[in-house]
Amino acid sequence: MLTLFNVIWGHIYLGASLINPLDQPYLNQIQEINFQPIFILGDHRSGTTLLYQTLASTQYFNVVTAYHIIKYNEILHNHFNHLEKQKYQELRTEFRQLGISDREFDAVPVSPELPEEYGFIIRNAGHELYINDASLPKFLEACRKIQSISDPGKPILLKNPWCYPHFLYIRQAIPNARFIFIHRNPIHVINSKLKTVDKVLSEWNAYTGLVSKRYNKIFKNPLFRLIYRIMYFPYLGIGLNKVLQQSLMSTSYFMKNIQSLPDSVYMSIRFEDLCEQPQATLKKIFDFLDVKPDVAIDYDSLIKKRPTQLIPTVAQHQQRIIQRLTPYFELHNYPTIASS
Repeated sequence: MLTLFNVIWGHIYLGASLINPLDQPYLNQIQEINFQPIFILGDHRSGTTLLYQTLASTQYFNVVTAYHIIKYNEILHNHFNHLEKQKYQELRTEFRQLGISDREFDAVPVSPELPEEYGFIIRNAGHELYINDASLPKFLEACRKIQSISDPGKPILLKNPWCYPHFLYIRQAIPNARFIFIHRNPIHVINSKLKTVDKVLSEWNAYTGLVSKRYNKIFKNPLFRLIYRIMYFPYLGIGLNKVLQQSLMSTSYFMKNIQSLPDSVYMSIRFEDLCEQPQATLKKIFDFLDVKPDVAIDYDSLIKKRPTQLIPTVAQHQQRIIQRLTPYFELHNYPTIASS
């Protein structure tokens, strides 16, 4: 059975588009490009976006942006022909014409520079949303393309929740990769997942339509969309069961395999600590990466904790969620008694 975010962005293979990318003549020029990848990994709705945007704001890293995804097949062409400024402006105009100001499901403001998941690039090319043998060449191509048009002296910072339960493969395929894992109370993760999937399947999301070819096909198939809206309707138990199972799978993978990574290549933080103690939490990350950002940023004002309002289905089943995920709750010091 498909998991939650497989539905929205389509792990159902619908065929890759046949295209003649403008970047094709330039690909030979980037084959020797080296890059140092740093992966931000965590379950969907665990805070990966907040952490990615915050670290990107230091200007210490090269990142994947909305522009890179939407214009993927022409970013080299645009760069080498000095068209980037024009193309960025055209994309801003397109956002404005489509009435896009934020991602809607999480109110994150949208711009061509918005840091985004590389999973969209490999999925739009016809692969799974995570890195595997089939998608690895496209992923490496994407990193080399972005690195070649960015600051060559900076590491590339990447985020993609779909790779969270596949980090051992990444370690094997890309030995110089480093990882920052972010964790969040699973009750809040599950709550956010259910609200997000209902939002993007009940109302057309123009921004998601631009970054995901599969979302277009899924949303525009009324019968298919209806079936999955029912399956993941946040006020029905079936949706909770599916999301809980997905969280169980991903967290179990983490706990089973994290000891296989050397301590020198990974660190873990909690979303709650990032929100409550941003300066201290980010210092730990900078120390781990051995970097000292030059840009002065008031992280306390940038990162603000937002109250979580549980939907009734999740509120009623908190203890059940805790029971299914008790080892993960205990590992990250989350309360094992349901809140009132």
